[in-house]
Amino acid sequence: MSDKLTTALQKLAISPIKADRLAIERLEKQYGASLLEITNELEDYAIVHQSIQDQRAKPKNQLIIVCCYGCLWGAVIGIATLFIKPSVTVAAIGLGFTAGVSGKLLVQRGN
Repeated sequence: MSDKLTTALQKLAISPIKADRLAIERLEKQYGASLLEITNELEDYAIVHQSIQDQRAKPKNQLIIVCCYGCLWGAVIGIATLFIKPSVTVAAIGLGFTAGVSGKLLVQRGN
């Protein structure tokens, strides 16, 4: 959206049509800044908007990462337990999953 608006404003600014140039002059006068400053501000808004969208997506990704760590540690401890004492493998997998999730959350909290 911002790229289209920026491009349209730049095209109007160099347009040979007098009405287009007058519209840009009125915009600059109303906003109190040059066209270059207006387009730079639009680009800054686009960067902020993208950053906000990235932050909204981050918690979903973090939940998946935490679950993967839990599965990894559950599998590692489950396999190790399978060779040592097979009768408690299921309990070991549950404890490994819990340890993996807890460890990852503690590391994230520390950062």
